[in-house]
Amino acid sequence: MKLIIIEGTDNTGKDTIISKILERFPTTTLIHCSKPFSKKYSAKEQDQLFSTYVNNIVKGKYDSTHCIIMNRSHIGEYVYGTLYRNRNELEVLKMIIENNRILTSDENLEIRYVQLLCTSDKLLSNNEDGKSLSEGKLDKISIEIKKFKEIFDCCNIPKKLVYVNNGDNFRTRESIFNEVWKFIEN
Repeated sequence: MKLIIIEGTDNTGKDTIISKILERFPTTTLIHCSKPFSKKYSAKEQDQLFSTYVNNIVKGKYDSTHCIIMNRSHIGEYVYGTLYRNRNELEVLKMIIENNRILTSDENLEIRYVQLLCTSDKLLSNNEDGKSLSEGKLDKISIEIKKFKEIFDCCNIPKKLVYVNNGDNFRTRESIFNEVWKFIEN
């Protein structure tokens, strides 16, 4: 069973990549951990939700599918929880480590963590869809990018950082997908 985790800042093409992955697998379970969770969830509620997803995965709740895709996950809480819900970084990091430990304890689970990253805060700001917690503000986007890089470096699961831009231009969707797919298939 494959578990594919797709993370990254808003407007980097997560939904587009996921829709292309869904075309390749006969049966897939899609766990959509919402947009970055709103400010209304408490830390305890947020962590319980992530724990439920992770435990359902390792308990075999989705065993009838070939693949599980998480659109956002516990990993992104390092960015959104600390920036928008005043969570302590160390507390969030402990939660991420524990959930990753649970996931990696399942020997039948082939994990692939893909982080889509745009290095141009201006490009992301210009691509704002009105649904981002950053509200398209360059200072917030810059911090999100920095924090996604930090958490990527901390994760000890099979991972791939995919840059979605070349300078001030987005790469083609096809080139991004091909890079992601190559990693998923290995």
